[in-house]
Amino acid sequence: MLKNIVSATLLAATLTTGAFAMGAVELTDANKAKITELLTAEGYDVGKIKLEDGYYEAYAKKDGKKLEVLLDGDFTIVKIQD
Repeated sequence: MLKNIVSATLLAATLTTGAFAMGAVELTDANKAKITELLTAEGYDVGKIKLEDGYYEAYAKKDGKKLEVLLDGDFTIVKIQD
């Protein structure tokens, strides 16, 4: 019985966490514009923007290099990939 309670609690926590994460990052026209403005100010030429694993993923160029820029729900750059 205790095992069932623990399992149910873990399942509920997992589902709740996923819902919060999904709600925090929403791809709207306003968010795309904000990301484009932010990255352009940093010297990026921004192309396509999409969602990837709970992050915004912007395809961009800077200094002739093609890059993937990952931003969190607060529009903070968390990773830049070649």
